[in-house]
Amino acid sequence: MEYSETAKFLRRQSQSTDSDGDSDSGFDTDTPVDQATLQRQLADKITNYASVDEIRMLLVAGAKASTPVVRGLSPLHYACFINYFAAAKLLLVRGAKADAVDDIGCSPLHLCAEHGHFRMMKLLLQYIDEVRQYEKVVKPEKGTRYPIRETVEEPLHLAIKNGHYECARLLLENGADPNAIYFEGPQICMVSPLDTSFIKLLLEFGADPNVFDRKGLTPIMRACRMKNRGIDAIEILLEHGADVNQQAESRADNRTALHYAVLSGNHELVRFLIKHGAELNMPEDYGKPSVLDIAVLKDDPTLLQIIIDAGASPQAVHTHIGTPLHLACCSLLDNQYDIIKRLMDAGSDCNMQKTFEDGAALKSPMVEYFRSRDKIDPVIVALFTAYGGRVIMKSPLQDSRGQLRNIMRLAVNKQQPEIVESMLALGEEHDINAIERISFPEDLKKVIVERAKSPPTLQNLVRLYIRRTLKPFTPDRVIAFGLPRDVTAHLLGWSN
Repeated sequence: MEYSETAKFLRRQSQSTDSDGDSDSGFDTDTPVDQATLQRQLADKITNYASVDEIRMLLVAGAKASTPVVRGLSPLHYACFINYFAAAKLLLVRGAKADAVDDIGCSPLHLCAEHGHFRMMKLLLQYIDEVRQYEKVVKPEKGTRYPIRETVEEPLHLAIKNGHYECARLLLENGADPNAIYFEGPQICMVSPLDTSFIKLLLEFGADPNVFDRKGLTPIMRACRMKNRGIDAIEILLEHGADVNQQAESRADNRTALHYAVLSGNHELVRFLIKHGAELNMPEDYGKPSVLDIAVLKDDPTLLQIIIDAGASPQAVHTHIGTPLHLACCSLLDNQYDIIKRLMDAGSDCNMQKTFEDGAALKSPMVEYFRSRDKIDPVIVALFTAYGGRVIMKSPLQDSRGQLRNIMRLAVNKQQPEIVESMLALGEEHDINAIERISFPEDLKKVIVERAKSPPTLQNLVRLYIRRTLKPFTPDRVIAFGLPRDVTAHLLGWSN
């Protein structure tokens, strides 16, 4: 049962008493009255703000300051709920227990914390050695989820949830646990990243800034989801020892705060984390999408450039998808040309080959681009050739750069013959047996076989040699040769 049930019940009790008027305001000391009736009368007097003298008379008549009225609610609960300070003081003097709890574990301190009754809370704390934790939840082992609490939330959480800063500070000063655990995680994970005053308060009193919530995220990661509005909270967390490079739990793909900053798409936040030491490159055995991978999927060239300029490796492979360039080539992106170009400018190789430990072979980014779509963009093909993209005339099973099947698909569709022709002109390392096996249109197969059997021209030999040996092969380096325009275009693969 939630704490609010106690508050709702007390409110109904108060309204019921108000509607009865003063019918129960007096009592006859000569008529025997059972204890339950006396306790009920005491609660009604308190709820109606009766004078302290009237309350004292009821106590003299036999009502007990510490005996519950109903559902475990003591008279002190009623006084604290309506913030009747004088009545509460009298009850405490007469023996009321300041930390008594009702049937669902709610104490007078809970009521004061929830409603912000600061003065009343100070009074209660004079009768309590220190704020105890009302339910001690055993901290789960790493990787397991937090248990459900059996009773109500702690007073500290109620004060924070309802925005009562001074009450929260008072509780912490008197021993409240800043690391109390709830179903959704530790206390600091229950605070909105925008409530920086409470985050700072908890940290000042010993809250752990590197804990995980139920979803496997740290407070910094949660703040990153708020975009640039979370920067203030992140700064406070870092000042108190938060690890900017801590990885989330496995159910959150072991991401770092920078992953979440990039996912937010906020440039200011990304720059802030990088400035404060966020790592851009993950360990080789990471096995999940890297920061640069996510930047590619955000389809934001400026964001991608921020990550690249800060030192992210464009050749890193963490998943079977491959490098960020592989991802850019396989994805449907509005800014695909710009993103691919920026990656290749940063050193990503469109001819990259890799074999994984399990024997799987990673096809080159250029091959993956053709495999991932039916309609080929000739501008992107020209971009690949300008950065040294090779057209290996083999099956991809023999060579991960093999383009025979992609050429066959283009030829069968008969929609982009100019791309087929440009690829055939750059063809090298022809495998005649593989060409014979593939179901090319007969006229095209004849052309390919004839090219494979005929000696290449000296011009083409020189072009292929330069494209293979010039590392890195980029348009800027080729243009820097100062060759005639048509020769430059020929080297870049833009003319046959």
